[in-house]
Amino acid sequence: MNTLHKIELVLGLGIFISALWLSGCTPALSRAPAALPDNIPDTFGTSVGADALPIASRLLKLIDSPALHALVAEALENNPDIKAAAFRLQSEKYLLSGPRSQRMPRVDAGFSRTENNREYNTTTHKITANISWEIDLWGRLADQYRAANQKVLAGEQDLLRARDLLAARVIQAWIRQKSARRAKAIETERLLVLQQIEDILIHRYRDGLGSLDEYAAAKTRTQVAKADLSAQQANLTNSIRSLEVLLGRYPHGQLACGLEWPALSLPAPDTPAAVLINRPDIRAGLARVEAAQNQARAADKARLPGVSLSSELFRSGTRLSDIGSAATYWGLLGSVFQPLFQGGRLRDEARAGHARADAAVQDLHTIVLQAFFEIENTLVLEKELAIQATALGTAAKESETSSRYFFDRYRQGLDNIQTLLIAKEQEIAVKLRLNQARADRLSNRVDLAIALGISL
Repeated sequence: MNTLHKIELVLGLGIFISALWLSGCTPALSRAPAALPDNIPDTFGTSVGADALPIASRLLKLIDSPALHALVAEALENNPDIKAAAFRLQSEKYLLSGPRSQRMPRVDAGFSRTENNREYNTTTHKITANISWEIDLWGRLADQYRAANQKVLAGEQDLLRARDLLAARVIQAWIRQKSARRAKAIETERLLVLQQIEDILIHRYRDGLGSLDEYAAAKTRTQVAKADLSAQQANLTNSIRSLEVLLGRYPHGQLACGLEWPALSLPAPDTPAAVLINRPDIRAGLARVEAAQNQARAADKARLPGVSLSSELFRSGTRLSDIGSAATYWGLLGSVFQPLFQGGRLRDEARAGHARADAAVQDLHTIVLQAFFEIENTLVLEKELAIQATALGTAAKESETSSRYFFDRYRQGLDNIQTLLIAKEQEIAVKLRLNQARADRLSNRVDLAIALGISL
């Protein structure tokens, strides 16, 4: 090795060691981690009495139904939207290697063939290996990697949120189709009673005890009941198909289910701060704030001096067979670069990065406000639906008693058919309202669980 090569080696090693020393000794810029807003209340504005109700800590614990739990598992396994979201997240994870690799040395290999002298037909074959490395003095590349990693973390929380929302939609669709089955059963009961009354009237008319007007009025109500029953059947079929689509099945509209309502459970409420941190959308918002802040810091550091190292190793020969026995040559180059003038691009990119970080913070505040809105709404609705269910339950019992009373009076000839029909219509109307109130209450419990950050 000649003197010039020795000097180059010493200089190169000096730059390399200095760069490593600077990289380790440069103090990191202080980072304020993303956090929730300061004005979070200690308690919610609305509370519900849950002393007499079981408390559920998981979404599937709200309704104790193995059949429903199996449907949720099927949806999570087969739903195409969830599969697509999982594939997109996997794609983002693969792309993390990009910002991660920028922090590592880069090695490239090459081969070249050069015609040196056409007259004497001399050719040089050369095999090279190039190594380059940008020393991350200020942590700019590390910030970029952290930003990309936080975006992936946000995507993971988005997927968790999507899975929870899918499970909630399956549960609520299951509730809707059960409610539709019960409504159909109530309408069927109504039709049977009206047909029974119609049969009584036709016999009374034939026996000369009734009028044709009474029979015509009863027949009209019977036909209306048939139309209402058909509408309930269409509603049931549609609700079943909606559930089958969520499950990833072909919508045959043939899903089987019983009529009995499951037992009610109440989601376990927690303090507002604990609720927020349990919600995947809040955690995703926090991760996006972190990502934007890291991107802003990286943009700031792009204006600072940088150090890079590069080296080339090569062998050459006039023939390919000579390369294996040829001597290996190498060179090491260290460079320091400082952006001086780019028309304000780096400055404006840094400003834009900080503006995006501020926007991410405001987006997080919007998500927090929406979360509180959902919680307060579902808590209030829980109280009101409880009142409605209790009142309608009492009204349903009283209306059944009233219908039986007027039916007996009519058969004894002590009252007219109009009074009986009015009583029966009132009974059916109350039963339908009670059925809907119970379905709404179950569905609201699911919304409340999602709002409180209770997941699968």
